Amino acid sequence: MSIETLRLARDLYRNSDADPGHSPAWFSARMDDWVREACEGRLAPAGSTLVLALGGYGRGELFPFSDIDLLVCLPEADAPDPQFLAEALFLPLWDSGFDVGHGIRSVSETITLAAADFEVLCSLLDARLLYGSADLFSDFQRTVTQNLVIPLHAELVGWLAGRHESRHRQFGDTTHLLSPNLKEGRGGQRDHQTTQWLEILCRAAGDDSPFLSSSEREALSQRVGFLSLVRVALHRVSKRKNDVLHLELQPEIAQSIGFGPANDRDSVERFLSELHKTMAEIKLLCRLCLDKVRGLAGTRVSGASNVETGLDFSILVANPANIIELFRHSAQTAIPIGWHTRRIIQDRFPALSMAPNWQVPIVSRFEEILCSAYAAHALDQMLEIGFLNLFVPEFAAIEHLVQFDAYHKLPAGPHLVETVRNLASFDLGHEFLGDFLFPQSSDPCLRWAALLHDIGKGNGDHAAKGAQLSRQILGRLGYDDNFVHECAFLVEHHLLLVHTATRHDLGEESVIMELAQTLGSLRRLDRLTLLTWADSMATGPKAWNPWIENLLRETYFKTRKVLEHGIMSDETLVHRLSTLRDSLRSNRPQHFSIRDFEGFLAVMPARYLMQTAPGRIIDHIQQVHLFRGCPDTAPFRLSWEHRPQSRSLRVTLVSTDRPGLFARVCSALAKHGMSVLGAELCVWDDKTVVDVFWVTEPLDMLYAEQTVEAFASSLAQLFADETKLDQLPVRITSRLKKVYALDRDLVRVALDNGVSDFHTVLSIQAPDVPGLLATVSLCLYRLGVDLVFAKIATQKDKAMDILHIREGGEKIPDSECESLARTLRLLISSLYV
Repeated sequence: MSIETLRLARDLYRNSDADPGHSPAWFSARMDDWVREACEGRLAPAGSTLVLALGGYGRGELFPFSDIDLLVCLPEADAPDPQFLAEALFLPLWDSGFDVGHGIRSVSETITLAAADFEVLCSLLDARLLYGSADLFSDFQRTVTQNLVIPLHAELVGWLAGRHESRHRQFGDTTHLLSPNLKEGRGGQRDHQTTQWLEILCRAAGDDSPFLSSSEREALSQRVGFLSLVRVALHRVSKRKNDVLHLELQPEIAQSIGFGPANDRDSVERFLSELHKTMAEIKLLCRLCLDKVRGLAGTRVSGASNVETGLDFSILVANPANIIELFRHSAQTAIPIGWHTRRIIQDRFPALSMAPNWQVPIVSRFEEILCSAYAAHALDQMLEIGFLNLFVPEFAAIEHLVQFDAYHKLPAGPHLVETVRNLASFDLGHEFLGDFLFPQSSDPCLRWAALLHDIGKGNGDHAAKGAQLSRQILGRLGYDDNFVHECAFLVEHHLLLVHTATRHDLGEESVIMELAQTLGSLRRLDRLTLLTWADSMATGPKAWNPWIENLLRETYFKTRKVLEHGIMSDETLVHRLSTLRDSLRSNRPQHFSIRDFEGFLAVMPARYLMQTAPGRIIDHIQQVHLFRGCPDTAPFRLSWEHRPQSRSLRVTLVSTDRPGLFARVCSALAKHGMSVLGAELCVWDDKTVVDVFWVTEPLDMLYAEQTVEAFASSLAQLFADETKLDQLPVRITSRLKKVYALDRDLVRVALDNGVSDFHTVLSIQAPDVPGLLATVSLCLYRLGVDLVFAKIATQKDKAMDILHIREGGEKIPDSECESLARTLRLLISSLYV
């Protein structure tokens, strides 16, 4: 085969429309043909020089952009000229654009290098003869085994285990990431390679027992085949060597391997669920193989005959109660259930699945585990072994369910276990309402709700569907009607608090009153608040930020007060405001006269006084005083402080109310790459504006002051010349464009005149990008719509903005709401096209 023919084969292999038969094994065979022809005439066919394929090439797994790893082993005497070999083998490949890993060494040099570098030694375990004497290659393999593998067995096993753990720490749990690394992450191809190397080590050490059962070996082969198919598609779509399955590539890859059209969300989610299942199983088998080899190594040292690692209660698993106790003991001792015992437990599954109501006698034991501090450890193993799906069959439908979006980092099954884990870790001193919520953290009803709250995931209203399934599950398990009703309530309303906090004006009495009526009791409020926290924390690090936390705190305390004391009467409200003003008077700064200070208090709206901390109000008075003392040319005053815990800046703006003020601020922030994480807007009765914005911190905090100064300069220009508002560039990444093309429902706009007594409530949900809020606020300004109150939040990379608006001092007429919503929806959607 000529080098030109090899290049054609490579280009055909890299083509995204290539025949499915053009696989890693197919291209490895093409490369074999070329190497052999390149060696013919230059080396004796059965001579003493060996040409070996290593690494992925040695395993016959050349992906479209893989490196070609070649080793030339020279004889100790009468070796051919290395330069001659390099010109024959390596230069044509380099000139043709292949990435070649190469080495030319004698056998003794190779053995010496491998003894000092286990990376080299592992590559030799994959060595495959391409050209040379088969007998000499067999001698070479025996030398590697006898001089390296057997003497260094324990060290090599320890190195592989350490490398495995280090790699998992570095790349994270691939099965839980939005953009998994198919090679290096947990459950990636490196895990499978580790399993293969461990099996080779065991064979070399004289252990000929089957490493995997026939069913496990068949399942692993299928999983590895699927992962290989995905990795080939990833290389082809990326058009380069790439092992990270980025979000924007997932639809095209799902289509290329036969899951359906790239613009069909269900197709992509089925693909991602299958990928998660594949990598989870590879990860588990790799870990179990490591445990087995460690056990074998310990046996050889101690002379013990039992090679099982972990717990072995194989005689007892005939009784389901003992299976539960096995999970309990494993969790309490932090010792994983041994591989042999896992198999015996799984062998019991067919018989258990045929037995009616076998779960009922052991429900109390399961509940004890569920409500314990070690619940998540036990549930993790139940999920891995398959027992949880057997105990609650509805779990099987959602265990590997992956949602195709930028927000959910865990598949549904692990997410539910993680929610329980958060409840188990919640303590009395927790910073989020620990004093109030801790007594409920181990409540059986709450723990069941945590385990089942997303059981209805899939199509439609998953909260309502989950409540229905929860009733069926708990009723089948023998719980009484009251318990079933309470748990189903928590499942059905597990999004109620976060939706109320982020989408409604908590200053309106009717909002809190309606929430209190829905809940009906303090116990429900405590349970639901704790479930909301645990669910948000389990979703991912971006699902819980200080802004959301503060809103939920406010929602909790206001609702608690209503449930304890009833709704605040007008007389009580007046008394509360009077008390607040007296508290502020007692903290009046000395440089303010009583008259001036009373002047400030007189123009503060009741909502502002009720919702703002006294210390913040005093600070705002100081800022307003300084603003009023500025020269007439200064249209605003800015102050800021760094909030390192939330990696944000809190920017306070004091100005005089004018049309388009909010649009100007958002535009100036967007110009300097700052996204609004949250905002509190307030206009005092004398038209003084006191707006507080939480914005993303600069990439380098060393230049935070310069960034804020640049923002202030841009804002001043927009105050002076509003025509610059129309020059705002909004840059959307290709990733967001592809995600939006798949799911147009990512952009949602709604107007509601029933939520507020005084304003029309505009709610917007869309993928968050710099300039989004500026675009919306500018549109409202151009349409003559006034922004009265805003609740702006970024939750899990999604903008969730609630704007209270009016037109001419009145609500937007019902007849115009749909038209305005459609206009805004089209405007926002146009950003992602």
